[in-house]
Amino acid sequence: MSVKDKIRQASDRAKESVEVPEWDVTIEVRSMSAKQRARFATLIDSGVAGDRVEGLWTNILTSCCFDPETGEALFDVSDMEWLLEEKSGAVIDRIVSACLEVSGLTPKAVDDAGKSS
Repeated sequence: MSVKDKIRQASDRAKESVEVPEWDVTIEVRSMSAKQRARFATLIDSGVAGDRVEGLWTNILTSCCFDPETGEALFDVSDMEWLLEEKSGAVIDRIVSACLEVSGLTPKAVDDAGKSS
């Protein structure tokens, strides 16, 4: 098997289960793909004011949240209006934080990565 074939077949995206007791569910959060992470970085660097956090949260929630039973994406862009309007900001923030953590995009994860090198 070629090196490229090995790389292509490798399963390198992290995932973890996150309990959301307020909703009586457990969801699966997965790390972002390289393309999703690049899109996230572009959103951060865009400097767009106003709806910037909402756009970041939309990107994160649609990229990282999955139904643990089916493996299907849990949310799409059409879900964001009700999700962000009706649900607790603290709950959404906790899920977003878990998504960022599993994607290696938190200060703690960056610090841990620096210590292991």
